[in-house]
Amino acid sequence: MRRGSNKGRRARRMLDRRGMGGIVRSAFAAALAEREASPGYYLVLGRQAMACQFQIFLRPRDGSFVPAVHEALNEIDRLERQMTVYRDDSEICLLNRTAFACPVPVEERLYGLLRRAHEIGRQTQGAFDITAGPLIRCWGFLERKGRIPGEEELDSARAVTGWDKVLFDDGNHSVRFLRSGVELNLGSIGKGYALDRAAELLRSAGLNDFMIHAGHSSIYASGNSNLGPGWEVSIRAPHAPGASLGTIRLVDEGMSTSGTGQQYFVVDGRKFGHLLDPRTGWPSRHNSLCSVTAPGAAQAEALSTAFFVMTPEAVRAYCDSHPEVGSILVAAHENAAVLVWGLSLKTGSDPEN
Repeated sequence: MRRGSNKGRRARRMLDRRGMGGIVRSAFAAALAEREASPGYYLVLGRQAMACQFQIFLRPRDGSFVPAVHEALNEIDRLERQMTVYRDDSEICLLNRTAFACPVPVEERLYGLLRRAHEIGRQTQGAFDITAGPLIRCWGFLERKGRIPGEEELDSARAVTGWDKVLFDDGNHSVRFLRSGVELNLGSIGKGYALDRAAELLRSAGLNDFMIHAGHSSIYASGNSNLGPGWEVSIRAPHAPGASLGTIRLVDEGMSTSGTGQQYFVVDGRKFGHLLDPRTGWPSRHNSLCSVTAPGAAQAEALSTAFFVMTPEAVRAYCDSHPEVGSILVAAHENAAVLVWGLSLKTGSDPEN
């Protein structure tokens, strides 16, 4: 993410850990006492959650909002406890264990997220599907130990994947599974949802200019940066480490990038990435990177996951029918064209505005 030119720019990172709130606030007060901050100077608080680093960028003049940032980070912690599949006491794990036996009431906001996930799954004709938990498990990606499942194991996982196995009760905000073995996994929308909730809390506290990201792959940008309207974000080049496809400017919107550059395993020279096509049960091999912009980070994350396993024609059709959504798609082969729909990608060859 761009923070201005490299010369004469300082970025001060202050990591918020439990028990260090007073230290961080004092450090922010000292930073604000400086007479003038350069355009690339931001105040940054972060926290480890959901297997990545969340960071919130503030303009120096907004240091008084540090307590609100702490509350936003605390909310991210709460959401991780609610949605993770790695804690037996999480609400999602409780749902996965008991929803076949009887309907399970779900917290109102989480229920709304499940409904949104269902709708995006319908819009993408099954390319996005949070019921793919059994597929993720049988490929070994849940334990981050990738393996090729046997045909019988894969067939069994496919048999309990799909929204037709889930029954919603909007009146009671409850969920019931119609097959034993159904398993929800929110890993393809949860980080974006946490960003949206954090942004909601920051805005309710009166903060309008900020950028927040989850491991750099999911972002929500609000208001203005030090450099002007919006926040300029670089899109990495999938086939050239350290290189960039260009930059886009985010204004009151979310962005998510999906790719298999870090999570994959290799068998007999063949690469198997962690992004599975829930319609086939196999890792997608068509694309190497997909970035999506949307009004919210949860929507962007879900769609970048779906678009990654979709054809370029299907992605273009979706963006054409949803003008609030933009996408960048790069195919898996090294000389693939960069396909762009619904957004402005500024490359190094573009003239300065």
